[in-house]
Amino acid sequence: MLKKILLIVLFIPLFFNSLYSAENSRTTSKRRPFPQTTEVFVVGGIHQSHERAKLYTYQRMGQLVSELRPELLCVEAEQRYIDDGSDRGMPYDFQKFMVPLARKQGIPVVGIDWWEEKRGDTWKQLQKEAFADPTIAPETALLGGLFRLLNGYFQERDFAEINSPEITALWEAQNEMKYKVFRQHPKYKAIDEFEKDRNNHMVENILQAIRLHPGKRVLVAVGIDHKYYIERELRRRGIRTLQVDEVISTR
Repeated sequence: MLKKILLIVLFIPLFFNSLYSAENSRTTSKRRPFPQTTEVFVVGGIHQSHERAKLYTYQRMGQLVSELRPELLCVEAEQRYIDDGSDRGMPYDFQKFMVPLARKQGIPVVGIDWWEEKRGDTWKQLQKEAFADPTIAPETALLGGLFRLLNGYFQERDFAEINSPEITALWEAQNEMKYKVFRQHPKYKAIDEFEKDRNNHMVENILQAIRLHPGKRVLVAVGIDHKYYIERELRRRGIRTLQVDEVISTR
């Protein structure tokens, strides 16, 4: 039964494709810089999955700085650790190539992450308990299956496909299902609350960075789990978020 459900879910991108009206670009594409206005492109990294990726490697993440030519890089890291030069807690996606290259090119780097240690530790523990809870085993099995399918897809595809509106929409559907399941159980509500607080802090930090750097081409680099939420909330606040087909042009 689970296999049938997972196969059905694979068709979700076709539905969302009609909503976004975006063409999925392949590797035969040529990058162009952002327009000269305050517009934002959110690129999602895939954390440890970069290590197994055939195309979307850590080094490939770094190349995006040169290809997209942002004037401001907002990255998933706390500002205090950028200020002290340690880059502590910054995902390896961005720490290894992307941020060093941006600094070398003189691009300002702003940390947009937020973390509260005690709540973060609780969040980690509750997730372990939720995915081991037999009362919601069918739902967590489906969520885990979706996550594994996406990871398998990430190993085979490059930047444009992984950051497409269709995959972003699929990731949103997965997360919103997770929140719906967890909200029904008082014990697990803190998972939803913490993740949304963190995402909202990220959005506010991006907006503050935009206010301090008006009219710049902004690249926001975060884990792909945050991408849909950040894009949605920025749009709600009047910021134009660019899609893949707007930062690349097909030959």
